[in-house]
Amino acid sequence: MVPQDKHKIVCQKRRDREKAQRIQSIMDAAKKVFDTKGYLKATMDEIALEAEVTKPTIYLYFKAKDDLFFTLMLPLIDDIGQELAKVEKNLLAGNIRDGVGLITAIFKAFYHGYKILPETFRIIQLFQQQGLMGELRPEIRSALNDKGRINLVLCRQLLTKGMEMGILKEVNVYEMADVIWGLLVGIIQLEDAKFYDNKKKRFKENTLLLAVRLIAEAMTIRNGEKK
Repeated sequence: MVPQDKHKIVCQKRRDREKAQRIQSIMDAAKKVFDTKGYLKATMDEIALEAEVTKPTIYLYFKAKDDLFFTLMLPLIDDIGQELAKVEKNLLAGNIRDGVGLITAIFKAFYHGYKILPETFRIIQLFQQQGLMGELRPEIRSALNDKGRINLVLCRQLLTKGMEMGILKEVNVYEMADVIWGLLVGIIQLEDAKFYDNKKKRFKENTLLLAVRLIAEAMTIRNGEKK
């Protein structure tokens, strides 16, 4: 006979798995609807239909559409933060020795989020461009801003450290961080628009590499060169 406690544990694990699968299916559906319809036009009814669940089921896990949006954005924001932390670790360990290497590593950290979560990247990209932050509830907007600010602060710290090490020219790190992020977002948007039906990854990456090289070479201090 199976002990009662063990049976309860097994059943609870099954319920937890089913809950996790249901939440993931809702998030996948929301990602698809947001990507195709846009945040404002997307409705919870459409998300429920795409996820093949009832709308009340969605509200069991997400209080409103902006809670769902916030949950979708977290993996992308967290990934960028983790990649930037790796850059910091490599810089402090001496594995990055010049400005070209540092600027390239920062660009790659931001681009990594797009590579693994392209749909989510495009959603937040359009969301920012359309100025929709005001559509979110204040607490959600504040939480999202706080999470994103952490990554920008880390980017600025990396740029500041590069200047202190004498491998980057002195610039305003607030402006430079915005240049890096804006350049990345702009090129991705441009290439996606040009090849909407056939995303040409190689062409997009080559364009980004050219942009990175131009910025990196402009920012790097060569031997004997003044800051």
